[in-house]
Amino acid sequence: MINARVETPMELWFIFAILGYTIGAISSILDKHMMNRLYHPVTWVLLRTLFNAVFLGTAGLLLIHLQITPSLLLLAAIPAFLLVISFVVYLFVLQKKNASEIQPFSQSLDTLFIFLAAVIFLHEPASLPNYIGILVTVIGVYLVLTEHITKVPRLDRQLLIIAALVPIDIAYALLVKTFLGTTDPIALAVSIYIMAFLMLLVVSLLLHRYIHTTPASLKPQLRVVLVASLCAATAAAFLYTALSQANASKVYPMAGVSSVAVFLLATVFLKEKFHRHKFIGTLIVVIGIYLISL
Repeated sequence: MINARVETPMELWFIFAILGYTIGAISSILDKHMMNRLYHPVTWVLLRTLFNAVFLGTAGLLLIHLQITPSLLLLAAIPAFLLVISFVVYLFVLQKKNASEIQPFSQSLDTLFIFLAAVIFLHEPASLPNYIGILVTVIGVYLVLTEHITKVPRLDRQLLIIAALVPIDIAYALLVKTFLGTTDPIALAVSIYIMAFLMLLVVSLLLHRYIHTTPASLKPQLRVVLVASLCAATAAAFLYTALSQANASKVYPMAGVSSVAVFLLATVFLKEKFHRHKFIGTLIVVIGIYLISL
């Protein structure tokens, strides 16, 4: 009797995560483009969360009979609050630093500590390659941050601010993963975007003298925000679906794909300076993140 070899298809969560982070890199580049134009971060996040909710909500209504309940909106309030803080502060930093430098640093820190938090608090399994991946990722981040391979990189104020956001990002990631145990991925994502928009709307109204959020200020870059939001909404749909199917310690490390995509897109479209050792460092980050995800 001849035993036929059966090919095992690639797991869907892996495909969803890769697609999500790759598409999300486009919205990250558009974020940087708008920050280069000194667009106010609060106004930009206000628009992004609004259109993220519109695009993702429309797709949900058409494809899966999406239902948003008051209890789900209330549940989404905390991760929405964390998202608002992290996103707005990140954009303030992005106004002063290159996307090809900030993105790998931010995502590497988040990956390292979200991985550890998932192992500790969600009791997700980990193996030796996972911990080796942590060390490899640190080496890659070193290369990304240093101006010259023989010089120790300096952690300036902006990078320290990004590091301070890590606890917020960990809390957001763990809450989302926990809620997805009983909630539809698309419904949760839309609810978070709606609550984030409402929170930022209140902030904009209270601080309108400083933020200058007026209808006139919202129109000039409408095309950019529509493209960025469409990409972000699509990415969120893929990533939340991946998180509903696999452990957080496996899905979040796939963010290394986004780091490489952002590095290349920033070099080509934003004309950020290309450094060979930074590109090598970004690739090493991806290898480390891959090992963490095994």
